[in-house]
Amino acid sequence: MIFGKFGVITMAVLLALLLPPAGHGQSALDQKAAPDRWEFFVAPYFWMAGLDGKTTVNGVESNVNFSFSDIWENLDVGAQVHLEGWKGKWGMFLDATYLKLSNDGSGVSPTYGPVDIDVRIEEWIVEGGAFYRFLTRPIDRERRVSVDALGGLRYISLYGRLSAFVPLVGLDTSPSGTKDWVDPFLGLRLMADITKKLAIAVRGDIGGFGVGSHFAYNASAIFGYHFSPMVSAWLGYRILGIDYEDGHGPDKFKYDVTMQGPIIGIGFRF
Repeated sequence: MIFGKFGVITMAVLLALLLPPAGHGQSALDQKAAPDRWEFFVAPYFWMAGLDGKTTVNGVESNVNFSFSDIWENLDVGAQVHLEGWKGKWGMFLDATYLKLSNDGSGVSPTYGPVDIDVRIEEWIVEGGAFYRFLTRPIDRERRVSVDALGGLRYISLYGRLSAFVPLVGLDTSPSGTKDWVDPFLGLRLMADITKKLAIAVRGDIGGFGVGSHFAYNASAIFGYHFSPMVSAWLGYRILGIDYEDGHGPDKFKYDVTMQGPIIGIGFRF
């Protein structure tokens, strides 16, 4: 061990671990749109997730356990947004997440002497699909519950670069690598009014099916508060599990991880 907290992010690159905190946002619950016109929902959000699981890189398996604070300390850029549009019972959604993390440090190894290391990590997660509202039931005159069936594709791209300079052994290298894949998914979303202004949205889906990941699952429960018909705030919890594998023997790459944590956002409907 050379660098303390720097060792955490270095290991993350070596193991190709990149946190995808972008999750599928939730639309406003009071969708009472006229069936002959489109309505839209835009929600910047943030998922404060930690990471736990196992990875295999070049045939070497490792256990991983990173808290959200480990990721936050090394975050350069984080941008996440959920877009949704619907007309009547049909709708479409697009969700995008971009993360850029970096760290650099220096130290002295008892074996190799002075060591300088620079780490760069980038991640994209883009999720898109459609939903159909197949059930709507009134609770009373001002409240109701509805259920959507949804499906789509989730694209994941992981990029890492590790630059190392060790003068004593003449090492100056910058290895890098990229892994990307696409997971189809199917799921349900339930939305219900608790009061006139307070609502809850619960979503669950499964995916992968051997097309990209062997198996992936996603679940969230989020409470929303409507300040006005156009503005709402959201707070809840989300968990995402991914089991992806590619290659064999010394070329094997495996990403079997679970990400979970609070999610917060603000929505604008027009």
